[in-house]
Amino acid sequence: MKSENFKPLARLNVVAFLVIGLLLWPVTARSADQIKLSVLSTGADHWPNWVAKDQGYFKEQNLEIREFHTNSVAKAVQAVSSGSSDLFFPANTQGTITAVVKGAPIKIIAGNYTKAIYDLITGAKYKKIEDLKGSTFGVINLTSGSTVLLMKIMAAHGLKYPGDYDFLTVGGTPARFAAVKKGAVSGAMVTIPVSFEAREAGLNVLANIGTYLPDYQFTTIAGNANWLPKNKDTTVRFLMAMIKGVRFINDPKNKAAAVDSMVKHHKISRKYSELAYKMVVEDLKVMRNDAAPSIKGIETVINMEVERKALDKPYPASMFIEDSYRQEAVKRVGG
Repeated sequence: MKSENFKPLARLNVVAFLVIGLLLWPVTARSADQIKLSVLSTGADHWPNWVAKDQGYFKEQNLEIREFHTNSVAKAVQAVSSGSSDLFFPANTQGTITAVVKGAPIKIIAGNYTKAIYDLITGAKYKKIEDLKGSTFGVINLTSGSTVLLMKIMAAHGLKYPGDYDFLTVGGTPARFAAVKKGAVSGAMVTIPVSFEAREAGLNVLANIGTYLPDYQFTTIAGNANWLPKNKDTTVRFLMAMIKGVRFINDPKNKAAAVDSMVKHHKISRKYSELAYKMVVEDLKVMRNDAAPSIKGIETVINMEVERKALDKPYPASMFIEDSYRQEAVKRVGG
């Protein structure tokens, strides 16, 4: 009698378990943690993000990345400062530092490109930097990192702003390239691989910022200082995905797939993407496998801001960095 009563009860328990499991399964499938990511312009320094998407590293970490694109450093910084975005990538180091000094709740949580990858492109009639005296350059704005770097190149050749040249606000790298190409401005700083395309379009490439500034933390990963400690594990998992993206790119056996990602997301030809790989990965080696920010590179940014009186003193680099999330990410990824 007991055995006969037990069998229906056991079957009922199994059915109930399966029903509960089926009800819970869709919830689990939809439970990826969301990150609101401010994304600045489009250039080769987006590469780790592109690869992390294409190789499934964000999905692997159960993350849903919602990207908000802008060509304005100020707007991206404001979005992160206000909490409209959680993280900022690639974060303009110069813009981030000046914002923090003014009270913005932002922290650098990892490095990205440890060297600037800007080339100065000009119209075909300009053969040397000195020829640009009296000309107008296309810029994203008057205070962005690319504009500051342009001024550094010009100053090395005895040309000062204001007085010897002028600026016209046109937008990010694609817009600046277009403006030079159609003759709206005399020259502009653009990221590689756009400068390769510019050369083939008959424009001149007169300078690479690396010649003038070998140590420079070009871009980083930054986040809202209030959001980060409340979302520590989510932040760490995001950095794990990005670190895996960097390591994938830096591994020679993945060259073809890494180039595929640039072709797909940057919408630029394979030839130019392969040239970018050679310069960024093989020659300059701008991405560290541990994603650590360059202290010396950040100090260079700070000192340049002091020189142009955007900062009142050379603040310590450590003031802008919260490295615990990156360290934990490296520990979990291994190596």
